[in-house]
Amino acid sequence: MRALLYICIGIILSILESAIFTFLPFEFFKPDLGLPLILYVSFFLEPQVGLIVSIFIGLTQEVFSSAPHGSIFFTKLSLFLIALFLKNKVYVDTKYSFSYYCGIFVIIESFLFIALSLVARGDTKNMLNVLFYTLPNAVFTGFLSLFVLPLVSYVNVKLSSRG
Repeated sequence: MRALLYICIGIILSILESAIFTFLPFEFFKPDLGLPLILYVSFFLEPQVGLIVSIFIGLTQEVFSSAPHGSIFFTKLSLFLIALFLKNKVYVDTKYSFSYYCGIFVIIESFLFIALSLVARGDTKNMLNVLFYTLPNAVFTGFLSLFVLPLVSYVNVKLSSRG
């Protein structure tokens, strides 16, 4: 039940991300709304829920992306595995520390995307473009995670209080 609800939230956030932020004329402000949810479920819930949510967010963003096939899915699963590894090593106590980690994970995601592009195709064509937008996207994703975290925490509290 919990995993299904988080999958629905992740799909809605991914669709919202692709529907709204692709029409904004600002290239710098393209946040990853699925990443805060992946980090939340990875840090605070069971690994099975995190894996399922990561798979569905990765697939949803893959459908709406013009990136090379499988690259978004690969980066989302990789970020889940990294977050799972860091689960007991980092301390997330406030929404600001969560926001910080969301920004850091956007940077990690960008470097994973570049590494995958280099390994899979030997292509460096979009490397400068990805690097140029990494920091603004990390800052904006971190900022928006300040609003995503209370929403997801509220849903988690409501689910916990029901049984």
